[in-house]
Amino acid sequence: MRGVSLEEISAATRISTRFLEALENDHWDQLPGGVFNRGFIRSVARFLGLDEDSLVAEYALETKNRTEGGMIPDPPMEMRRNWGPAIVAFGLLAAILTGGWFIYAHYGAQIAARLHRKHTASPASTTAPPASPDATAARGAAATPAALELKIEAGKPAGLKVVADGRTVYDGHVEPGNVMRFDARDSLEITSSESSALLLELNGQTVAPIGPPGQSGSITLTRKDLKSAAGGPH
Repeated sequence: MRGVSLEEISAATRISTRFLEALENDHWDQLPGGVFNRGFIRSVARFLGLDEDSLVAEYALETKNRTEGGMIPDPPMEMRRNWGPAIVAFGLLAAILTGGWFIYAHYGAQIAARLHRKHTASPASTTAPPASPDATAARGAAATPAALELKIEAGKPAGLKVVADGRTVYDGHVEPGNVMRFDARDSLEITSSESSALLLELNGQTVAPIGPPGQSGSITLTRKDLKSAAGGPH
């Protein structure tokens, strides 16, 4: 309807033509599933100037009562409550408060007098030392705006490691619904124990899955990928 080819949409959104053809023909079983499907729909709608929420709502109606690949089933309505940890925490808090009251009642006056003498003998200086050249340079580097902005949304549990400009900024576990954001100047390396568990967006553009479902995967995004995502040379 817009007169735009699948190749043009793929170049702008970084979604493979194979997934775009599956979207166009309602072949949901050929898509990664979960948050990826909705992310793809939003990216294509944004590029074509269409209503993202309306298209996502149509997709939800079309796939109602249908199991999607990568989707996490809803948890049971009722869960058995375990009060053991809460009771232990309450007991520890009560013990801490009781100990604090005992110390204050018996030694509060002595501690206050000692602190007063120390403050009188060594008044704090009101003049801050001049900043060193290294500190000034560090502040200048910190003020440099990030060229890469990464958003990660988890569709199911997975291990995740993110390295920004050669420095590990996250190494842990994510759960469904977790949304995380990372910034970098030159490069971002993402490694996951489950390739299809993560939806990646680089500066607002959807990134294709880093590997096949059920397997670990890794991808490195640089300024070159940012130019490609903006429609520049590949």
